[in-house]
Amino acid sequence: MMNHVWKVVVVGLLALAMVGCSGPISPRPGSGMRYSAELGEFAAMPRARIGSLPFPGPFSLYAEADVMKLGRHSYSGESVKDHPREVDRGIVYTRRAGFLDVCHIRNAADTTAYIHARVALALREGWSRMRFRGIEPSEYSVWFAYPDDWDVMDAEEREELSIRIAQRLAFDVMTWHEIITWYGYKSTVVVSEQGSAFTHDDTPSHVVGIELAGEALRSGEGYDAAMTDLLQERLLEYGAVDHEGLEAALDATKDVWWSTLGGAKRRLLDFGDGDGLVEPWIVEGMLEGEAAVLRVPTLGDVGGRDLRGMYQVEIDPKILEGFAIRSKLEGDPKRVVPERDFPVLMGDIAGSLEQVVPEPGDVVVEDLE
Repeated sequence: MMNHVWKVVVVGLLALAMVGCSGPISPRPGSGMRYSAELGEFAAMPRARIGSLPFPGPFSLYAEADVMKLGRHSYSGESVKDHPREVDRGIVYTRRAGFLDVCHIRNAADTTAYIHARVALALREGWSRMRFRGIEPSEYSVWFAYPDDWDVMDAEEREELSIRIAQRLAFDVMTWHEIITWYGYKSTVVVSEQGSAFTHDDTPSHVVGIELAGEALRSGEGYDAAMTDLLQERLLEYGAVDHEGLEAALDATKDVWWSTLGGAKRRLLDFGDGDGLVEPWIVEGMLEGEAAVLRVPTLGDVGGRDLRGMYQVEIDPKILEGFAIRSKLEGDPKRVVPERDFPVLMGDIAGSLEQVVPEPGDVVVEDLE
């Protein structure tokens, strides 16, 4: 009982600390307008959620999620009458996608919706640049290069483009969060979060989240309602196991992927660089059917058009840890360019762990021996 109370207190304090870290900024540089009316339900930043590590331990905030009792998804955190309240934390093991974190899925999805509202506005207005900020103080600047046939693209194609750009940017945001926590960023100022960076559930959960957000935004339904149904359906599709199955997966990976006192022993450093695929770690002997294909969306084919040069994003860290991060990059650049710099930073992280960054096409099922 006391352990449960301790976790509730810690989660509450962490959530309060995160809420005040940063807030929305005007999506148009040089303008003080917040564009609240145009951004609608996504004008405010997504609610703050605190995840748990994918293994039990005294400081892991570990929680198990029941796929059949996840509640109604809530971007704002408000509950809806006659609907079960959102379950915002918990680990699930799936036979096709390994360990997944409900919090990370929801955060990645809501980040996608938040960014999509801003990208869609920028494209409608023909802006050459937009900006946004996530939960951390870091600021993202996005430049657009419109194709020659932009004027003949119909509204449906432009909407699909805005969704894809938002998905890719949200994936960068989630990956950046893992990077900066590895290098020492603390959302609470005092509590180290390095132990939670790139655990084996993080990046697969981010891909699932941005995928589901894209489907929810395309559905034409209310975002929260669509996310509620899609999340449960996807976890069941990936073969979510019951309590006994989760315990078996945890037991099989103890002292290989994690330890009670030592925390994470290995980190999943695959972030789709090169082939766009993130290969989840699946416990040996627990794969059922084919492993899930977790793919970061591409702009290579949007309505038959190759729009991979449509945008460029740069990150102004705006955190003290940014100095250490930039020092790892050639020329100590003022801004971080994900496409150019994330592979370098991931290589540095891998080197400090004496762990190899997987190459595209590496085996999906993680051998426990």
